[in-house]
Amino acid sequence: MKAVRIILKWMIIIMISFTTFNLFISSNYEFERSIEIESPVDSVYNQLSDLHNWPNWAVWWKNDLTIVTEFSEVKVGKGASMKWKGEEVGVGGLKIVDCNKEGMEIKLNFGDMTPSAFFEFKEINGGTKVTWRMNGEMPFFIRFMTLFMDKMAGPDLEEGLKRLKDACEVVK
Repeated sequence: MKAVRIILKWMIIIMISFTTFNLFISSNYEFERSIEIESPVDSVYNQLSDLHNWPNWAVWWKNDLTIVTEFSEVKVGKGASMKWKGEEVGVGGLKIVDCNKEGMEIKLNFGDMTPSAFFEFKEINGGTKVTWRMNGEMPFFIRFMTLFMDKMAGPDLEEGLKRLKDACEVVK
């Protein structure tokens, strides 16, 4: 009986500590990566605004070969959306909410989490600098994850941008 009390006491202490810790952490996160692509803005824009191209460069399709993708009727530009389901990546979707030659805004949907992604296009020396930024908000009990978002998801953005660069420079 004494062991049960000790275990219960430590469980309560840990729960209170964890909850208190989450009170002092911001629920918001943001991180970004950039790359220079030796292709004009139009080429980069066309690669990103057509959702059918995403499996060619976005790392999630490379990492999970079981992904099944379903596209909306609008497949290119503002209003285009897609949903996916895969063993590794789970269920999700995205929608392009704004799109022009200066950049794109995308709303992602992972159930309870709905982060935003932004692509910014800047013309440089006949090429394009692409910046991919993501931000969102974590639910209270997993706020601590905001401390690790850059390290967890940043490498996916880096690899995706490298693959985007390869795809755009081939089309050039």
